[in-house]
Amino acid sequence: MKTQVKDITNVIDGNITQGQLNTWKNKFGRVVKLQIEDDDANTLFAYFKKPDIGIRSAVLQASKMDEFKALEVLFKNCYLGGDGIIEQEDDLRLNITTAFSDHIQPKPVKVEVL
Repeated sequence: MKTQVKDITNVIDGNITQGQLNTWKNKFGRVVKLQIEDDDANTLFAYFKKPDIGIRSAVLQASKMDEFKALEVLFKNCYLGGDGIIEQEDDLRLNITTAFSDHIQPKPVKVEVL
């Protein structure tokens, strides 16, 4: 019986390889994939890792002075790769990082005092 092996050189969304995605997953655990459309209706993809407490702290510190700077700190520290135009165009980078920031917000916690 033959075992099927996934082609890790296959290019997937965001012009990354399956092998690169596997490497990120092994190194960072969960990887978040986001998609956005540019002005020409092309679908673009970006991959992010979940921020650790150090990154969250840096983002919080930056947000006290400038919320855009906080998004830049988040992008620079969590962006793994994807379509290169996202790094080059401010609007795309801002929109996708804002969506990622919304995704990683703390989850609701139910508190019960006994």
